[in-house]
Amino acid sequence: MLQSIALKELLLGALVMSEVVLALFFLHYWRVTRDRFFLFFTWSFVLGTGSRLVLAVHLGNDEFEPLIYLLRLLSYVIIVVAIVDKNRVSIAKLLFQRT
Repeated sequence: MLQSIALKELLLGALVMSEVVLALFFLHYWRVTRDRFFLFFTWSFVLGTGSRLVLAVHLGNDEFEPLIYLLRLLSYVIIVVAIVDKNRVSIAKLLFQRT
């Protein structure tokens, strides 16, 4: 049981670290290009990091706790919004270039 908890903490730490790195990666590209797409992804990974940290603090709790689930759901919704926003802008540019 103790090894299982230690392994769970190790994996959560690795996930938090990877999401922080991804958030910083997308923040860097947002600063370079000022494209909102990268800013949306930055916020998505920040929320993902928050949900993992909440899960790590309350390690005994289930992953389907409402707070953790809502943070993760909001993170995924932001990714969908980013993709829709990026495609909407691309379609608008194509329409205005043809006229």
